[in-house]
Amino acid sequence: MISLYIEPNKIEEFALFDEEMPHWNKIIKSGIEININISQDDLDERLIDDFDPISIAYSSSATMQLPKAKEVFIQEIKKDLDKTIENPRAIYVLDIKEETAEKKQKKLGMAIYATSKVPDTVFSKSYFREVSKNEIIQDGWEKIIEFEKPLSNSLVIADNYYFSNETGNLNRGLTNLIPFLAAYLPLELEIEYQITIVAQNIRENRHKPNDWWIKEYGKLVTAVNLLRNYTINIELVLAKSEIHKRRILSNYTISKADKGFDLFYSNQLEKIKEENDFEYLEIFSNLDNTGTKHYESVNNIMSQLVKHCSQISTYVSVKNNQLDRSLFGCNPDKTIKNRLLN
Repeated sequence: MISLYIEPNKIEEFALFDEEMPHWNKIIKSGIEININISQDDLDERLIDDFDPISIAYSSSATMQLPKAKEVFIQEIKKDLDKTIENPRAIYVLDIKEETAEKKQKKLGMAIYATSKVPDTVFSKSYFREVSKNEIIQDGWEKIIEFEKPLSNSLVIADNYYFSNETGNLNRGLTNLIPFLAAYLPLELEIEYQITIVAQNIRENRHKPNDWWIKEYGKLVTAVNLLRNYTINIELVLAKSEIHKRRILSNYTISKADKGFDLFYSNQLEKIKEENDFEYLEIFSNLDNTGTKHYESVNNIMSQLVKHCSQISTYVSVKNNQLDRSLFGCNPDKTIKNRLLN
């Protein structure tokens, strides 16, 4: 779940100075889970104080969640910031040194900010690109997603038909994946980057045999590990999903494609196969929307994916890989490895 861990003085600032910090004011009132570095007794007292900034913000907003007291947990986090990875979709605004926050951002790919240096806006960008059949895009995926990417340490691609199309004998999903990751992955990281692709193993009612996947997965792992200097784990969850929306999810983003993410021909990775579009959305880029916020959409689809992947994991742990349900790159006990799906 997208959540915020924050010091009490900083949430006071965001609540009181809505003109100076409008984006953060909208974030805390958007319905996001808020966890404050405060004891339960102190929080209870503040919430019944009509003049307290936290009480005023909560009582004046129809959408702000009741904040939670997480003093013990946040104090533990501040002693060991590597523990932030246990909540990979959380945002941390903590009383720590600026250089420490910046160092941990780069190391972990996590949104960790010092209270003394918080950006005016976070995760507020969006991008949309339409492409036409047979359009030539020089540099392919690198050109499409040339915008600055946010912090991340994990990625999930959910597309039932990602591996269903081929050009000649080349699978379009597999051949598109490497240049996409080359353009998307962060340049620096000091922990393992985890990628999971959730798709069905089928093409025109024909399943690829397990031997074929073993070979292709081996080639995929080799190619992926050449992309960056840090460790990358790639995981395949191959089974038909009830989630029909095509989405790419990272820690703080959601991306969409009308006709799937295998945009380019397998043998011409700068030539668009068919009319399509690609939309990239950061979780707080539509906070003024009175309908579904992007962070809510991420929460919803991620919970569905967790359930789906857990079911496949349970099946494979008992029956091993089968034509209709199989796993590659998971933990030895057949549980899902990706931190976003746990």
